[in-house]
Amino acid sequence: MKFKSEVLALLFGAFVILLNFGDSHTGPTIGNLDTIFGLPFWPLMDVIYPLASIFIFIAYGRTKGNGSLKFNVKTALPLLAFLLALVLLSLDDISLVLNLGLGFPKAYWIAIMWLYPTISFLAFFSFGQGNQNEQR
Repeated sequence: MKFKSEVLALLFGAFVILLNFGDSHTGPTIGNLDTIFGLPFWPLMDVIYPLASIFIFIAYGRTKGNGSLKFNVKTALPLLAFLLALVLLSLDDISLVLNLGLGFPKAYWIAIMWLYPTISFLAFFSFGQGNQNEQR
């Protein structure tokens, strides 16, 4: 069980990197990991990366909870914090899909590129810990 949770944690970290550097908002030399499979696939990656990270997030909690999930304040708050951080990071993609035409300043992207990984990792491990504590 410990090996599985460690593999999930490693995968989650990889997806945090892929999401955080998926677009090049702060400069031409940083980002654009959405195109690692080629330009035709970047819209698909903008969907797969967030969905996979949500799946891994929940799978980690389930693994830490010995196959079950408990939803209470200790587990719901980290999940909501992660989802909010994911939405804030994906606002440009959401705006593009919904044809909202929203633009965000460079300062926003610099801030979110620091906040997203921090919030995500804290929420990820808190969610796992909350599920683990509930099983005792």
